[in-house]
Amino acid sequence: MRFPVCAVFAGACLVAADSNVKVENDAVRILKVVDSPHHKGPLHRHEINRVMIYLDPGNITLVGTNGEKEEQHWTAGQAAWSPASGMHTSENVGTAPIRIVEIELKKPAPPSPTVRNAKLDPVAIDPKHNILLFENAQVRVFRSWREPGATEMMHEHAGTGRATVMLTEVNASVKLPDGTTSPIHGAPGDVFWTGPVTHATTNLGPGKLEMVVVEVK
Repeated sequence: MRFPVCAVFAGACLVAADSNVKVENDAVRILKVVDSPHHKGPLHRHEINRVMIYLDPGNITLVGTNGEKEEQHWTAGQAAWSPASGMHTSENVGTAPIRIVEIELKKPAPPSPTVRNAKLDPVAIDPKHNILLFENAQVRVFRSWREPGATEMMHEHAGTGRATVMLTEVNASVKLPDGTTSPIHGAPGDVFWTGPVTHATTNLGPGKLEMVVVEVK
């Protein structure tokens, strides 16, 4: 049995009284939660597929109903695919809390693959700054970063929409194809959602700008 990527809160996976739903629409529900050390939740299951982004390093132990155990080890900023699953328990077996962003995918994969313009695909046109982590029928997930003062090439995010999870502070300007610009500011761990968009971002901050991008197909 392959267990999901998981954390349990108050009897349900990532649905605790202190959890914070950052985004909810027809396509996704995005939560940001904290998994406390040595809190073992009850048996539960996951009905839909998810993408998980771990903001902190940590160790989680999952146990299925047949006693099968899986030890999961995560690094800060790591993203993982978590498929729908059967019954299991989960426990943060480390000594520190783990902040986790969970992206629940409400819809199945589209009947046809997402069509991308190769000249505007960020992963294709700038693989140095857009590093593919994994891709399947529902999502494409990549890490994106930019040096201080640098501007990325104009590119598009195709499909249903995209979630952006900040790994660093963001102080940037976003430019659209018509030349209009708008500021964007945020802290590490902040989550943003947009529909399909074509744009280019300039990092106005003094340090590296880094994020995990989850494109929903």
